[in-house]
Amino acid sequence: MDLSVIVCTYNRAASLELTLQALAAQVTPPDLTWELLVVDNNSGDATRDVVRAFAATAANPVRYLFEGQQGLSHARNAGITGSAGALVAFTDDDVRPDPDWVAGVAALMRESGADILGGRILPLWERTPPSWLAVRPRLRGPFTIMDHPRPGAVLEARGIPNVWGANMAFRREVFARVGPFDPDLGLTGKKLYRGEEIELVRRALAAGCRVVYDPRLVVWHRIPAARMRRRFISRLYFEQAEGEALSQAPPPGRRVLGAPRYLYRQVAGRASGWLWAVARGRPDALDRWLASCELAGTLWGRWKRYFRGERGRG
Repeated sequence: MDLSVIVCTYNRAASLELTLQALAAQVTPPDLTWELLVVDNNSGDATRDVVRAFAATAANPVRYLFEGQQGLSHARNAGITGSAGALVAFTDDDVRPDPDWVAGVAALMRESGADILGGRILPLWERTPPSWLAVRPRLRGPFTIMDHPRPGAVLEARGIPNVWGANMAFRREVFARVGPFDPDLGLTGKKLYRGEEIELVRRALAAGCRVVYDPRLVVWHRIPAARMRRRFISRLYFEQAEGEALSQAPPPGRRVLGAPRYLYRQVAGRASGWLWAVARGRPDALDRWLASCELAGTLWGRWKRYFRGERGRG
């Protein structure tokens, strides 16, 4: 088997069906053998039925795998173990890959000599984004938009361009060399934790793997109207920081309830700065608020880790 495509899903049967339709429309060379593996991460909706109905008419092998351990990293790792391809590609259940995506993964991996490959993730907005979102390019990252126009080697795990989960591929030996995704990172149920692909890319770079970004590899990320709200982006900033704090050992020095003392001062300072900006009608009030959410999430994660006995999320 040349290539395995893995789609991990949780309670998004309707969205998953659209992704499966896009994968059914892939145009691939006749000598490329590939399979699709859908990993159901403990869904309670019609996910299983959607996959079975799709598999009954699909031209390529389609398999359903249930992973009851909650968390995107658990699901991705189960997909790696359960798949057979020499190349392992990932996309998400709210993504529409271009029709040449599967063929592009195989061709660009061969052309670039990459061990890990990432590509563009472009937005499919359900409605026109509100003005507060449109004027803040830095929110493209939180909305999983990667639109860097030029190819190149990825030299750092963070930054732009890079390799993100909606559009990424690996040579199978990468996992044997550096290990799988860290189960202490990544989406967990309804928690918007992140960072599992960044951490894996960091390990791969440290081990000497070649990581490449190529904008010719394109997928489209569906962004519903419900996410284009300040409430959602505030929650995202908070929970992403919470997840990072839960997964990391606390810094050295004196701590109060597991959090360094300076963190309390930073939270208070950010909050007062946001209130000051709101009172004066400053245009950066939202940016200050999001920075406050991020610090508050870090503090909350430190507290949760402390009360769990400094054992992380486990």
